[in-house]
Amino acid sequence: MNNTPVSDAVNSYLEKKAPVLFFMLDLEGKILSANEYATRFIGRPLTGVRFNDVIVDFSSAFDLLTAVKGPPEEQMITVCDGSGTPETFYFTFKQIKDKVLAFGRMDADELDTMRKEVLDLNREQNNLVRELHKTNARLTQKKKDLAQSLGDLKAAQAKLIESEKMASLGRLVAGFAHEVNTPVGIALTASSSILESSDQIDRMLMQDEVEEDDLISALETIRDASKLVFSNLNRSADLVGSFKRTSIDQSFDNLSVYCLNDTIDDVLTTMGIKIKKASVKAVLNSRETINLYGNPGDIFQVISNLFENSLLHGFENGRLKGKILIDIRKKGKEVLIRYSDTGKGMSGETLGRIFEPFYTTLRARGGTGLGMYICHNIVTARLNGTIECSSKQGEGTRFLITIPITRVKKHETDPV
Repeated sequence: MNNTPVSDAVNSYLEKKAPVLFFMLDLEGKILSANEYATRFIGRPLTGVRFNDVIVDFSSAFDLLTAVKGPPEEQMITVCDGSGTPETFYFTFKQIKDKVLAFGRMDADELDTMRKEVLDLNREQNNLVRELHKTNARLTQKKKDLAQSLGDLKAAQAKLIESEKMASLGRLVAGFAHEVNTPVGIALTASSSILESSDQIDRMLMQDEVEEDDLISALETIRDASKLVFSNLNRSADLVGSFKRTSIDQSFDNLSVYCLNDTIDDVLTTMGIKIKKASVKAVLNSRETINLYGNPGDIFQVISNLFENSLLHGFENGRLKGKILIDIRKKGKEVLIRYSDTGKGMSGETLGRIFEPFYTTLRARGGTGLGMYICHNIVTARLNGTIECSSKQGEGTRFLITIPITRVKKHETDPV
């Protein structure tokens, strides 16, 4: 038989359970081997035992050579089981070279029962194989469905993350516009004063006589207004420079040598309007100037998200007063950024899920739960670093960001 589950089951049945006796004998009638059923039925080892000592032949007339050479008919031979109970089997003998195969079966009814048992076993095995094929087909389809669902979920997740990045950029632009509007407005007001004073001086010069005090007053107005225009335009220029350095499209790798201190200062400048409204003080503590090679927009995005997270959650959207401290320093070949706030902290459950995508405690107020997830992705995937968070309720929140220092030789001497 072929070595299949069905044939294995049938062979096992014939070898161990079917009531049939198999013997291999030599020409002198000695048993060379016997099947397991025969050994178990007779109740003792049979190898080396004479066949005549196993069968019950009261007349002592059984002769093996005669049985082999005689007509190929079944012979009724009685065999005692292990308890001594005699059982009749129908034996056939066949000589193959110097060996004789002896096969003994029970009567026809018992053989028919055996055939039915084998057929039932075969049908059961085939049913199991069919069910296995059906189960495999279902599992294959489920695997395809899960792969499709996973692909759809990743695509939706990517869209949500991109939407959150664009929303973050929108908040940045709105804050920048609000911040730059003040110095520009002051400069415009001061420039109008300069124009009025200039017109006043023109009128004075067209008169025959000019009062010295009036001329000095007009010139002082022009000087004071010019100072206001100069200082506020400088302020606007600083804001524009900060915006140019930090509002970088994250879809492009604008790699360069940049100053970490200046980048975080730019965050403080951009977030200044929110900090003023929230009565929150932000401090950058740095012992040395740290230059890095990479995309400054990555650091800006991370620190901005941490700021917004502190203002929204730690200081309850600006209703609580407090302090934000950022400490940066080198340690070997790494840069450590320690960010901490004195806000209300968070629970153990929130802390355990802080970097989980779409987890937020403010979903009812429009929270997406992607801010900290984006921070984690930027630090780990883009900066090849680590970010850890620790917090307790009522004790503020702390983040430790570790970034390896990477430099490109051709940029080592680039000005920052």
